[in-house]
Amino acid sequence: MKVYYIFDSYCGWCYGFETILKPFIEAHPELEVTVLSGGLFMDGHSLSAFPYMSDTNKRIADMFGVEFGKPYLNLLETGSMVPDSNDAAIGFGVLRSFLPKGEHVNLASKMHEAFYLDGKSLSDVATIESIAKSYDLPADKIAEDFVRISEEGKYHPDFYEARKIGVTSFPTLFLEINGKHYDLKGSAITLNDLEENLNIIKEKGGILNDGYNTPVACNIDGTGCS
Repeated sequence: MKVYYIFDSYCGWCYGFETILKPFIEAHPELEVTVLSGGLFMDGHSLSAFPYMSDTNKRIADMFGVEFGKPYLNLLETGSMVPDSNDAAIGFGVLRSFLPKGEHVNLASKMHEAFYLDGKSLSDVATIESIAKSYDLPADKIAEDFVRISEEGKYHPDFYEARKIGVTSFPTLFLEINGKHYDLKGSAITLNDLEENLNIIKEKGGILNDGYNTPVACNIDGTGCS
């Protein structure tokens, strides 16, 4: 069985959701996991254009118990930083290519921590280098690839794959069985919720999903995070 996790490195709900996703994936080595970047912030707007973020962050913290670091909170208060999901996807993609699939969810979490804890821009090559070093990867080579691909000015191919699948919000988590997609995330906010969803799909066939909008998510159409 294949599991697809579609996230964005600047998605706060993804940051929270990974607190239950990581132990779930660790508990199920039989699941083949593919992690894709979705593309949330693409319009060049600064953080000041998203006044709802502070309230949304409180909901995320209450629901998943994650922390938001002072450097990030300072960024949010200043509001001048411009999140670029394409740069983040390129950085994630380059790092991902050096790691086994089993590390890709953890890598997504490291991307979030760099932003939400340390207040680092994921467009900054130094941020990508730092994450590479944390894995003992060839940081110089990864930095070179990141800069080269960024300068090409193309959208990351993950975005096209996510849209082809039909993803409209992040985080999205679904199970693929015989070419059919089953919503594994649903409204899960605990590890037990994910386990129950998996059992329902395996035992009862679950519910086929033709879209992935969920009550707590960041929407791909730019309407923001609920």
